Amino acid sequence: MINKRKNKLQYNDTTYLGLFKTKGIKFYINWSLFWAFLITGSIGYFLWKTGDFSKQVNGIGFAINEPLIGASASIFGIVIASLTLTITLFHQSLLPIMLEKKLLHKFLFPFWKAVSLWGISILLCLLLIFCENAIILAPFTNYFTFLEIFIFLYSTFYTVSLTGLVIQLALQRAQMKD
Repeated sequence: MINKRKNKLQYNDTTYLGLFKTKGIKFYINWSLFWAFLITGSIGYFLWKTGDFSKQVNGIGFAINEPLIGASASIFGIVIASLTLTITLFHQSLLPIMLEKKLLHKFLFPFWKAVSLWGISILLCLLLIFCENAIILAPFTNYFTFLEIFIFLYSTFYTVSLTGLVIQLALQRAQMKD
């Protein structure tokens, strides 16, 4: 049976990797990534220059895990709410055309990426809590701390850029007549 609809989605088109293929690797190389690396590297360099690196990093990891897990979970919910807002901004008559041209993929995938980043941040905070309370995980505290700092910064900067996308869509929607 031949499907006459051009915009019929295949399962692979709806997966994270399928949507990633639409955006490409260049999507990940942006100013958010640059600033996250720069700030995380600066923090590491500063801690290394000031003395007992491992002890300071452990202290930071144990100090940031609880506040950052709450912040990450909150922003996780906010990103999902903004996805809902964004979906309502799409003009219904344009959705099939956007789907056919894969524009819909390009507008919605950034939300999936943002939610994934915040989810990773939550998991890293949980791992830091376990590192603090489980001796077997203690050697990984330094790695988890720097990874959490990087992911939290990257997620934060990325969410700011995602806000710009929502604003652009709102402005474009305002120009359309029903």
